[in-house]
Amino acid sequence: MKTERVVNGIRIFNYDITDSTNQRAKEYVREESSRAPAVFTAEEQSAGRGRRGRSFDSAKGAGLYISFLFRVNEDFDAAKITVGAAVKTCRVIESVSGVDAGIKWVNDIFVSGRKLAGILTEGEMGDAGYVICGIGINLYEREFPDELSEVVTTLERECGKRVDKELLTARLIDEFFKPEDAEELLSEYRRRSVILGRRVEVRKILGEVYPATVIEIADDGALMVERDGGVRERLISAEVSIKA
Repeated sequence: MKTERVVNGIRIFNYDITDSTNQRAKEYVREESSRAPAVFTAEEQSAGRGRRGRSFDSAKGAGLYISFLFRVNEDFDAAKITVGAAVKTCRVIESVSGVDAGIKWVNDIFVSGRKLAGILTEGEMGDAGYVICGIGINLYEREFPDELSEVVTTLERECGKRVDKELLTARLIDEFFKPEDAEELLSEYRRRSVILGRRVEVRKILGEVYPATVIEIADDGALMVERDGGVRERLISAEVSIKA
């Protein structure tokens, strides 16, 4: 079942179950001529996705699954959009739960050393261009698949109570549509980083894996690392994991 409401001129669609809220946003783009932003939420996703086509565990009623759709008329920078989304998500999580949230480059929200939320930004450029920013937050305790049980956490576990999902959703929508300076968002993104100065394992798209130390986050959101031996490298798209 799908319901719809309008808040401050923004259409908000909620689904009991859908494949993914990003997919619903893509279909909306194809079917609607309006250039107004829209929001898509679901109680459950049957095919929630993360980066590189990975699945995102989206159990019914256990998390917040939400996508924001923006129309764009010119080239967009997905990295900078993800930077802003990560900062805004951390702020809202903290305001509702009181727990400190950090960011693991490029799109994961971490609490107490474990992943709490993930962000997936997609889009197309051109006259009919659009950006979709999908966010999944683990809210309530549940059984995770074995491969996730040691690396993820929930907001209920971290703050010791069941947070108000509707309040968190409302605040996230308000925060997302609040205009902010990109440089200020990047500065906060750097402050919230959980990997700056840390030893990490880098896994590149073509399969190369190597240890490195994180040096900085560049102005365009790229990650600067130093490989063993002193060679520095600029990463635009890669996976990094923190080494113990």
